[in-house]
Amino acid sequence: MRHALTLLLAFATGVVPAQGPERDAATALGFSRSMSIPLNAVQFFDRASEAWTWTFGKEPGAKLKLSDRGSGVLEGSARVNFRSTMLTGREESMGSITYHVRLQTHAGECRAVISGLIHAGNRTTHTGGINLGTIMRNDKDVASVPGMSRMNLVRLHTEVREVATSRINALLQAMEARIRASVEP
Repeated sequence: MRHALTLLLAFATGVVPAQGPERDAATALGFSRSMSIPLNAVQFFDRASEAWTWTFGKEPGAKLKLSDRGSGVLEGSARVNFRSTMLTGREESMGSITYHVRLQTHAGECRAVISGLIHAGNRTTHTGGINLGTIMRNDKDVASVPGMSRMNLVRLHTEVREVATSRINALLQAMEARIRASVEP
């Protein structure tokens, strides 16, 4: 009985690894940011709605799909236009990275979550577009694409991820700055 309790305690605390194959789950790229500003829920929603218009709302293909002041939710989508600097002369990789934005406001807090980043290549080229699909957090989880070597695929995926990360982080920072600037001291 004592050995069984010791073994059970070891499993519960993580001292003994669980049996079975280890799997590192593939994870899609996503962003989240929480802003704490001393505003009530309605004021925060109004400021976030205005900030949406001047940040994500100015992006290509931006659409506000849900604006519910009662629940404090703003949902929309937009895209980042992409052209590879690595693959010169490959119009197939040119395209866009679409993403989903969800803002949840409460009294004193706004949480922004950006998810569903998907790369679609240029469909109008002679050979069709290179679609990377869902942008992943790391390169080992990238799905193969017909006509591309693994090395070029990883380099292209890294470039797409860096462009998306840079643009979305800049938009999140601009949104937070706009909300903070609208609060009167």
